[in-house]
Amino acid sequence: MADTWDLLARLRPHLRPDGLGPERPRARPADLDPLVSKSKGHIPAAAESDATLRDALPLDRTALIGLLQGPQGNAALVRLASGAVVKVAEGQAVDGAEVIAIDERGLRLRRGREVVLLTMPS
Repeated sequence: MADTWDLLARLRPHLRPDGLGPERPRARPADLDPLVSKSKGHIPAAAESDATLRDALPLDRTALIGLLQGPQGNAALVRLASGAVVKVAEGQAVDGAEVIAIDERGLRLRRGREVVLLTMPS
């Protein structure tokens, strides 16, 4: 039978090899991303305005933010009132409701007798 000290010695991590210092990753060069302005380091205003829809999502309740289609069936990305984003499929529960259908029109939820269709923001 092996001594417990022998077992602990084998489980102990190896020391860092010689020649490898405590280097940190270098910052990403700004010229790798064509959208990053070299002078200001931010996204140009025109690109930001084209990619932003103000007040498109209701932040105080559940909102549909994505529809997915895959080999296992349809799924949806849902943003909860807490800010968490979850992936759901038919038959799963989200925010106290059951997901009853996911298709190109949106996500159908049933809570009791009420059925609600969540659609993508436009």
